Amino acid sequence: MRCVFAFTVAFSLVALAACGGGSSDSASKGSKKGSDTTQPTGISADDPGCKYIVAGTDSRATNPGPVLQYLTSPVVLSSACYDTVSFTFAIDDKAAVTTTTAAEDGGTASTCSPGYTVEYRKAPFGLVKADGKNVSTSTAGFDAAKAVLYVEMTPAISLSTFPSKPDLAYPGGLRLVFKESEVHHLRIVEWVKNLPEGESTSAPTTTVPGVIVLPQRVVWLIGLDRKRPFTTDCAPGPLPGATCPVTACTHLNVLIMK
Repeated sequence: MRCVFAFTVAFSLVALAACGGGSSDSASKGSKKGSDTTQPTGISADDPGCKYIVAGTDSRATNPGPVLQYLTSPVVLSSACYDTVSFTFAIDDKAAVTTTTAAEDGGTASTCSPGYTVEYRKAPFGLVKADGKNVSTSTAGFDAAKAVLYVEMTPAISLSTFPSKPDLAYPGGLRLVFKESEVHHLRIVEWVKNLPEGESTSAPTTTVPGVIVLPQRVVWLIGLDRKRPFTTDCAPGPLPGATCPVTACTHLNVLIMK
């Protein structure tokens, strides 16, 4: 079912700042305040203010956080201004809850955990094995995917290390199911389970010979019908109306503009 957010929610993203570094960490500068209202002029039920949302095509990234995160529930949503691919992460109840990540260069800290990179890439999306062969993905051969957003989140896994806690694991398949008629530009959303360093496991690091040791990571590909501006929104807690599968969780939204 298409999730069409209320007009007020669309407006709340006017001042949205991405969790990434560099030029992507900017708030909206197009908002105007009247003497008796905080709404930008021109906002109405017919115009939810999409033009005031700060978005672009440059890479957005944050540094990895210190606590391993478990992907539990990726989902596709759509609203008047954008398509959303949302990733909810949980942590082991015994782990310390961390929602801030200091930048290595002493710059602005991130309020998102796990860290992430979201950027446009062309096949093979940087996913090349030590033997020089490309990782096989459905997205690479999907004709309708004219532009692809690469989404990497780390340290993160999709499999639970706790047999007694199945909620700390992603139970879904390799592709998210959605109706193309109910979204704007999404054509395929794919989990890359078999990474160059090996299949996703519950190990804290990956150590395939000939491959640089990487923090455990979760990679998804978002195929679009064309290249569109996007932004990111990451915050502690679940999506509105949802609940955390365990005590603490965070969610990362990738918003692709209409």
